[in-house]
Amino acid sequence: MSVNPRIEEVPAWVSVGVRQVARMDELATVFPAAYERVSAAIGAAGGQLVGPAYARYFGMPSETVDVEIGFAVAAPIEAPGLVVTENPSVKAAIGTHVGPYSALPDAYGELMTWMGAQQVRTTDEMFEFYDSEPDEPPESTVTRMVFPLES
Repeated sequence: MSVNPRIEEVPAWVSVGVRQVARMDELATVFPAAYERVSAAIGAAGGQLVGPAYARYFGMPSETVDVEIGFAVAAPIEAPGLVVTENPSVKAAIGTHVGPYSALPDAYGELMTWMGAQQVRTTDEMFEFYDSEPDEPPESTVTRMVFPLES
């Protein structure tokens, strides 16, 4: 397996999401509920989805994780109860995993080893972008792991 580790510029983008602390073993139910809530709020506000679903992780996960779950939109919207962020362009260490979510820990291991060898310094946040359609078979789902670099 290769996650094709690399340093790239991530363009500026606008995100709309819901932030919560969840138990790691509950994420399989937390994510669908969050995506439903966020997509409904974006639609109600007249927003336009323009990118893949994402998760923004704050700090290192343990038994629980502080995570924002949502979508990229074309422009900022009013979405009470949700987090709307204008994310600046940033350089990031990126890896791409193709396969089931259950194999993602191995992909992270590969990317983290590469990042260590490159001696990159990352911020306290990282993203996963889910570049596949929801009905994609697990063996061909695409997850981009994105670690913004300190400036």
